[in-house]
Amino acid sequence: MQYGRKQNLKDRLQQYYVENIKTSFRIRLFNLFIKVLSCILYCVRVVNDNGNLPRYIKPDYYPPGEIKFQYLIWVDRKFSIWICQVIVAFLSILQTVIIFFLSYKGSTFRVVLKLHFLLELITSMPLIATIFVPLGRKLYVPIFLNCWLAKSALQAIMHDSNRISTSVGRSALVRQMVILFSTLLCLVFTGTCGIEHLQRAGERRFDLFTSFYFVMVTFSTVGYGDWYPDTWMSRLFVVILICIAFAILPKQIEALGQTYVERQKAGGEYTESWASNENHVVVTVTHLEAQFIRDFLSEFYAYPEHQNYLVILLSPCEMDNRMRMLLKIPMWSTRVLYIRGSALKDDDLERAKMASARACFILSARHVYQKTKTDEHTVLRSWAVKDFAPDVPQYVQIFRPETKMHLEYAEFVVCEDEFKYSLLANNCICPGISTFITLLLHTSHGKEGQKSAEAWHKVYGFHSGNEIYDIKIANSQFFSDYIGKSFIYASFHAYQTYGVALIAIKSEGMFEKIRLNPGQYYYLHPMDTAYYIALTNEESLYDFRKGLNAQRQKANLAAAIANIGSVTLDLHGLEENNLKTHKKRKRLLYIKGDDDVDGTSKLLNTNESFDRRPSIGEVLETTIESDESDVEFQLCTICASHEECIARKTIKTYPPLASYFGTGFTICHILKEKRLICCLEIASACEHCRFRTANEYHWNSPAVIVAADQTCSGLYNLIIPLRAYYRPVHELQPIIFLLELQETERPNPSFLDVIAWFPFVYWMEGKISSLDSLLKAGVCLADNVVVVKEGATAVEEHLADCTTILTVQKIHRMFPRLRIITELTHASNMRFMQFDPDDRYALQQSKYEKKERNRGSSMPYMFRLPFAQGGVFSANMLDRLLYQAHVKNYVVDFIRLLLGIDQSKGSGYLTSFKITSDDLWIGTYGRLYQKLCASVADIPIGIYRTMQMDSEVKLEVSKDDMERSRKSNKMNVSDLVHCTMQKLGIPRENYEYDAKLGTISYVIINPSLDITLEAGDIVYVIKAPISEDAANQQRTDPRRGLQRQKFSLQTPSYNVISEEEPKKEEES
Repeated sequence: MQYGRKQNLKDRLQQYYVENIKTSFRIRLFNLFIKVLSCILYCVRVVNDNGNLPRYIKPDYYPPGEIKFQYLIWVDRKFSIWICQVIVAFLSILQTVIIFFLSYKGSTFRVVLKLHFLLELITSMPLIATIFVPLGRKLYVPIFLNCWLAKSALQAIMHDSNRISTSVGRSALVRQMVILFSTLLCLVFTGTCGIEHLQRAGERRFDLFTSFYFVMVTFSTVGYGDWYPDTWMSRLFVVILICIAFAILPKQIEALGQTYVERQKAGGEYTESWASNENHVVVTVTHLEAQFIRDFLSEFYAYPEHQNYLVILLSPCEMDNRMRMLLKIPMWSTRVLYIRGSALKDDDLERAKMASARACFILSARHVYQKTKTDEHTVLRSWAVKDFAPDVPQYVQIFRPETKMHLEYAEFVVCEDEFKYSLLANNCICPGISTFITLLLHTSHGKEGQKSAEAWHKVYGFHSGNEIYDIKIANSQFFSDYIGKSFIYASFHAYQTYGVALIAIKSEGMFEKIRLNPGQYYYLHPMDTAYYIALTNEESLYDFRKGLNAQRQKANLAAAIANIGSVTLDLHGLEENNLKTHKKRKRLLYIKGDDDVDGTSKLLNTNESFDRRPSIGEVLETTIESDESDVEFQLCTICASHEECIARKTIKTYPPLASYFGTGFTICHILKEKRLICCLEIASACEHCRFRTANEYHWNSPAVIVAADQTCSGLYNLIIPLRAYYRPVHELQPIIFLLELQETERPNPSFLDVIAWFPFVYWMEGKISSLDSLLKAGVCLADNVVVVKEGATAVEEHLADCTTILTVQKIHRMFPRLRIITELTHASNMRFMQFDPDDRYALQQSKYEKKERNRGSSMPYMFRLPFAQGGVFSANMLDRLLYQAHVKNYVVDFIRLLLGIDQSKGSGYLTSFKITSDDLWIGTYGRLYQKLCASVADIPIGIYRTMQMDSEVKLEVSKDDMERSRKSNKMNVSDLVHCTMQKLGIPRENYEYDAKLGTISYVIINPSLDITLEAGDIVYVIKAPISEDAANQQRTDPRRGLQRQKFSLQTPSYNVISEEEPKKEEES
């Protein structure tokens, strides 16, 4: 309404009929009602018609076969029906006149010739005229044609409803369906009424139902012949009706089909009719990939808490065929709804009911090239969701650490670069830790590999079922008995009794953080939260004793398989043997149920029967004394001179973060004086350093070569774990960044500025595919090579790893001794890593992968040898962190602490050590657990085992051909490397072609206490916390706890078992 302007009658009518949505809708609805009512009155008139002429009309004589035109002109209409029809006609013509008045723009002829106006004149004006001509009240008027006017009114109503509708796609589809249905209805109704009236003039009269039957049969089939029109007018009417149907219906069906296809592309809409009274989460993702979504759904619905949840996929891209087939699987068809739209549009967020969602997962595609731009889009999507639904918790996945500063409000943020590079760095310290953590994060029940004939498959697959759980100590049956005891005491006795590994604690309080192995001086409190590794959480054990006994039997069976190492096992007999052997240990479960105040004393008493072997002290509430030999002397015996000692050049402090926003504050070994930029390039001599190759530096520790195609902020997270303050300063591994740069290009100045503060960190320009670059970087003296690729330029997404795979294969052929650690974009490409067509055993693993995939395993590739040995992992495995965070709100912080991304005061750290032949006196893993807890307060969490293939594992192949091929390959490769070394001036004795054939490496998470230790086993341990003070030079040798030593006994109940104690006592 425009104020200040005088409105006339036309303007007011225009406002009510057109501009005002509510009044316009009501007027059109009333018009529809009038048209439908006129059609109903026509049917009532036909039903009450007896087929005779009016009294004042004299019937004429018609020969047989001729049309009786009198019966077409005159009908029997009762006075009451006439009154109703006149009233309806008057209202209808009044509406038409008003519409004519509003639409008049100077051309009366154009308005009069409209079909709508002509139908109104035909169906309404004759009835109004009969008011003044009483004899004409019996004249026939084709009022049934008002059905087409009703169809037009219905379309106008739908147009008004679309003006206020927020779902354009849905209203368009409904509109097309209504138009098609109303057209069919009008055709059928017109044919029914027309045939009924025309047959009044024939020999065979049709009633209304018979006429409807005839029309339906004629439209659907060719007709049955039981009813047929007998006049030419009726037949002509049927032909005209069919022609009209052929002209109108195909166009409308095509429009409906197109609208339906577009509607399918746009996805559905989350409405209460689709899923009422159920919780839902929204997943916004830029690119829909079937495997990506399958991983999310499998992990999300692995928890009982999520069984009643619905997943809404909100994505701007269209689903492909694989994605459509995935969502048609019965398991997901009723749980997952796809909506095509953008998180940046409020309409699409409303379609997904974002405001009532329980969580929002904001994910990104993996195979993108410009990850920084992708992060920018992620931030905008997150902001849009926060603006639309501020109370919905967000779980965001990003690539770059600097993006975190924009997402501080999100509940959980997983940065790929942080976790990926930290995992790669920890793999250099703890071989295979990437596989360990990947299996720890995947929800599994330990059923993988149990039907395999391989012994290591059974052990590896069973222990992969271990996961991280948390529980309040006061509510725990595992740990409630140890309230008031030290953390180390509780950890060992809980492992010995229940087979669970207590590894972290969190005190009660708002600002308290998780602490890994807080050490012997921390005592458990009732309100503390314990974090432990176990096959299942104790809340899932409905019958505690029975469930724990079943787990113990399975663990004993896996331990026996690991100890025997044979594929031909009598499993039934072995199970019975384990039951007899561990009968005493089971009694611990029943001791817990007795009403005894001092349950700890019973544990101590039963502990006397635990593996009586030499020189292992019990874990008691005593102070562990430090060994004087572990403290470094002020005079360094490792470095060349006291002045050049690296310990005197470094300090433990926070590193400078010049341009790396979003990185955490971690204490590291930092140089007191920053190195010059010219001294950082290892292959270029300067006035301060004349060395040109890594061999000339004569480092004490083997180097780590990091090959990257470009520098990024994530490389900072690779340095931090390798330079953490708790690493022994004399054992720091040199880090050499091999960067693929252009000829005149140099690394980012901020990158050089950061690495200049860290000891033994260098860079050089070169390609990892170049043998010259590798030799200059010191590949002959390195133990680990890390290969990462930031950009994926392949046309097909699964070929993004092509260059990386071939490069790693080349390095592996030339330097088989090296441990190559690679990150791939797609987990399915793991089968190409270290590919050897002659290795029949490695190729056979594809059969097990197919079997596990058919069984529905979330980790079908876990038995691939490169993955099992920790040589490769895929960053998309880290997405499980985000998926699990909805249930386990501690898992992100826990993994960050475990990998060294974050540090917590009073927290331990992850490291590893190797079991040598001198350590085999310990015997089993359970005794090792006890030894480490009793001596140095360390907690082991797993084993990395390398085993030799025996004759039963190896396949029958032509040994002569293989030996001949390998010998020839060795000679060719060795000659090539030796020639290149001679050209570069590198001593040839540094290179040794040592192909490790016939070995299998795999990890065992939380091993059973009866697993026998083997020489070469690498044990993952969480060390007790050490001081962050730079002045404290206490060495942190991880093997310190393995030495045979005498303990300071502060309690008479502390027993040291003599080495000479006979074995008979154990058997008795």
